[in-house]
Amino acid sequence: MSGAVETAGRAREIGERATTGISRGPRLALLGILAICQRAYLTLWRQPVLIISTMLFPVIYLAVLGNALNRQLENVPIAVVDEAGNSLAAECRRAVLALESGRKLVVAAFPADREQALADLRTGRYRAVWVLPHGLSAAGPAPAFIGDNTDRFSYSTVESALSDIWTEATGVRRFATAETRLEAYPYLDYLTYLGPAVVCLAIFMGSMVAGGLQVIEDRMYGYHEGYLVTPVSTGAIVTGHMLAGTLVAGLAGSFVLLAIMLFTPLPMTTPEALGGGLVTVFLTALAITGLWFLLFSRARKTSALRGMFGIINVLVFFPSGALYPVESYPKWLKVVSDVDPLTYGVSALRDLLLRGAPLKSCYSEWLVLLTFSLVCGVLTQVLFRREV
Repeated sequence: MSGAVETAGRAREIGERATTGISRGPRLALLGILAICQRAYLTLWRQPVLIISTMLFPVIYLAVLGNALNRQLENVPIAVVDEAGNSLAAECRRAVLALESGRKLVVAAFPADREQALADLRTGRYRAVWVLPHGLSAAGPAPAFIGDNTDRFSYSTVESALSDIWTEATGVRRFATAETRLEAYPYLDYLTYLGPAVVCLAIFMGSMVAGGLQVIEDRMYGYHEGYLVTPVSTGAIVTGHMLAGTLVAGLAGSFVLLAIMLFTPLPMTTPEALGGGLVTVFLTALAITGLWFLLFSRARKTSALRGMFGIINVLVFFPSGALYPVESYPKWLKVVSDVDPLTYGVSALRDLLLRGAPLKSCYSEWLVLLTFSLVCGVLTQVLFRREV
């Protein structure tokens, strides 16, 4: 009798252990993920200089680049060669002087020698030469514009202004223009246009630190040796690092987004747009962190990151449409843009914050970012080795 009772007790004990083992499996994995995430997160935040520089760099980038490119063109040196000497040429000269004193677009000189003016153009003294030839009239001959096309922005702006002067003086339009001009959205200067791009730049920099540098330093300094003596799985290690990197990069992107709202008020700042923007920030951070972790899952020295950073920056940030519309890219660069997760983050942020699009318009971009993150996580788990 006592033997039967003892056997039943042992069976119950074994059953309880089996049940407990089953229940502890997911719990252990979750605890491992949270522990690794917490350690990686705290390790990064114990380096305040690195974190602050990561967050400040995009803001400085926006302030310098945005203001450098968001300026009205001024004080462009040009030469006006008046060979006609008639009343129409005099009217054109007065209009150029008005353009100089009013809009301050140009600084005009009036040399008499065409050849000398062209020689000075080639040496950089002038950006353009406007020749008013002999017999200047509305029926012809017309003025000749010779511009320094190494600077396309100055070339196009000055040529357009001088063309307008000729149109006003003669009533002759050089180019056919539409009478009605409509704008679908409120006017955006380049500084505001750069806002979503700079948010993604903050995500890129933050994920580089948390998803690339942190993993390499953990391996260099022996933190992974501690993981090897625990029952934590490779999947938990990968997931923990990715969550920590996502948290850091997402916070960096959110901080920059709030800073941009102070510097350059975005046209669409409804609660729905801001909520969707924050979701986009963290999904983009997850995808880019996964990409960094995948690329450096087997790297053992930080020199690998320093050597590859410039190439990765060029291949991820610039093809994303952050600075120039992707529709204008050549075919081979469009292929790079299509597989670049940052492209979808920039697109979703612009749709929400600049165009006021509804949240459902971003579902496709969010799905791409989630899929990309999942693929990177699976591939990283395959490549990541539990070895010292």
